Amino acid sequence: MDLKSIAHHLYALRPGEFMAARTEYARAAKEAGDKEAAEKIAKLRKPSQAAWVLNLLARRAPAELKRLANLGAALRDAHGRFDGETIRELSQQRRQVVRAMVTQVRSIANDEGQKLSDTVLRDVESVFTAALADPAVTETLMTGTLAATADLATPEGWPDASPPVVDEVALRREQRAERRRQDLGRARAEAQHAAEVRERAQNALAHAEQKAERAATQVRDLEADLERARTAEKEANSEVRETRTVFRTAEKAAERARRALETLENSP
Repeated sequence: MDLKSIAHHLYALRPGEFMAARTEYARAAKEAGDKEAAEKIAKLRKPSQAAWVLNLLARRAPAELKRLANLGAALRDAHGRFDGETIRELSQQRRQVVRAMVTQVRSIANDEGQKLSDTVLRDVESVFTAALADPAVTETLMTGTLAATADLATPEGWPDASPPVVDEVALRREQRAERRRQDLGRARAEAQHAAEVRERAQNALAHAEQKAERAATQVRDLEADLERARTAEKEANSEVRETRTVFRTAEKAAERARRALETLENSP
């Protein structure tokens, strides 16, 4: 393993694991007869907590550092052109991006069971601010082998754009235009919401109509069954009456036969 790979591995470890691992690497290099490498390894400094979590960020979210670099380039370009409006827009974006990245760094540390103090988080935030001003800072962060944030040159904060000369007429025109844009945005959002509500209501109506049709079909089927049942009931009742008449006639005949039998049995 070369020195670059060793450093990359060491600075991925937690600060508490760094010293023992560095000693082991230095010992292995010395035993291998590479005294120069052993000396260089021994000089690698234990990372501060802020440097450690920034190294983790470089490994786990390199796209975020790339995003920071792109925003920094845009800011430097706007400052170079003295483009006040663009500077104000990008400055707002800069604050949002830095806050989001500080939150991400805190989350990464929490995942590793480490809680970062407010001092460390402010240190991390100052590094992100420096990276926006100086691409060399971002390049250093991307290596993932930072030992201390103090190693990074931290330029002063970005200057705010100079306030423009106020043109009252133009200002009112811009304010009216901005209100119109906001009104249009709200109207579009409301129209979109209304369209979504209408679509959901239409779907619900179609579902209800299908359900009602199924119910009507069931009612028709049940009514047909009821009509057949009523017809069967009438037929059964008629059959009962007829059968009852037959039964009564048979019962009377049986009674007459019984009495005739008794008469014959009792005659001398």
